[in-house]
Amino acid sequence: MNEIEKYIRRKPYGGTIPEAYSSLSEALYHEWKGFATAFRWFTDKAYSASSGLQIIGQNIFYKENGDYEAYPYKMPTLDRVEQLKRTLMKSDPNIKLNANKPSAEFNMDDPLWPGRFIRIAIWVYPRIWNGFTTITFRRQIVNFMTYDEQAGKKTIGYESIKLHRLLGNTFRNTVVAGATDSGKSTLANTHVGEQLIAADHRMGGILIEKHPESTLPYIMSDHRLIPIRAENEELMDVGIESLRHDPEIIFMTEMRYNEWQFYLFSGEKGHKGLTGTYHTEDPEDIPYQAALAVQTRIGGSLKGHLISALKSIEIVSIMESMSNGVKKETRVSEIYFDELNNSVFANDLIRYERDSDSWTYNSHITERLKERMIRKDPNAAKLFFDELDRLSKEKPMKNPMKESLKSKILLQG
Repeated sequence: MNEIEKYIRRKPYGGTIPEAYSSLSEALYHEWKGFATAFRWFTDKAYSASSGLQIIGQNIFYKENGDYEAYPYKMPTLDRVEQLKRTLMKSDPNIKLNANKPSAEFNMDDPLWPGRFIRIAIWVYPRIWNGFTTITFRRQIVNFMTYDEQAGKKTIGYESIKLHRLLGNTFRNTVVAGATDSGKSTLANTHVGEQLIAADHRMGGILIEKHPESTLPYIMSDHRLIPIRAENEELMDVGIESLRHDPEIIFMTEMRYNEWQFYLFSGEKGHKGLTGTYHTEDPEDIPYQAALAVQTRIGGSLKGHLISALKSIEIVSIMESMSNGVKKETRVSEIYFDELNNSVFANDLIRYERDSDSWTYNSHITERLKERMIRKDPNAAKLFFDELDRLSKEKPMKNPMKESLKSKILLQG
């Protein structure tokens, strides 16, 4: 910028500048760098709470309170979009985009939040039509939140704060699921972070991420947290190696195919304290989807992988984004395998009721899960059962069980 300003003083410019820029030097810099009119989302604090920006061709949209709105300016030309794509790819020299590899995902440093990343996903022709190069940016905008702060945001009910903490203290294998921008990553960080806060010793933890998202290694530095970057084929090997570093907690974000393979492997080996995030809103079908992901990855018997998933996944928390942008934990479910009848259910323990804008509770937990909780922490388990029983009497839930038809067809077929 200094060099540009020196040049302008020597050779003044008397014309007009595009409306998006406040000065000539700013316009020249960002046109040269390639961010063009989109630059304000990256540099202006007015957009610091915006979690997403999307460029489709020349059109730009930004996320405000959970919904995409029209950005004040468009990209000047399609050439400027291609220039921006090339600039972004310099963040990672290993990224390739061409006709044979028309998509890419990588990170860049966030100019507004030092130490954090912006996740970038790019699609180019022939994945999409010519002239519709698509670039999506996702910003990590939320620091670690306690359960008290989640309740303050109305993500969970105030009355359930103690219940959530006690459940975390029993270290059940948990999946936090929901759609994109539903708040699942934030809640998963709350879940793991609260486990660390409650610990009476230096806990060991492994964080396995394809793209760094969690801030826990920075803010929970008193514990033995090892952040690992691993993806695709290497993830299973790296995951198995990580078990040699004595982790008590394993936290995996963005579980897809390879991540599920390691989750089920660890769960079958008897590891407790597994937490992962996943894209879905149906807790009863998560074991089936996990089994299908593993079969897609390594083959084998789908039914066998489903049995493995049912041994590994114990609790599912579902997050949803409401129309006003507020994130809600809409269900906390026990995964119940009825071996006698070969069927799988989500047994809701907590459920958000939209009509009353409140949560209801169910205290009927299977004996199998009760035994596991007591084995891990008898005191926390007893307090959890008592608290859940109290809440279920105050705010009883109707019809807590929902069957997985996919699992039923597979198991009974």
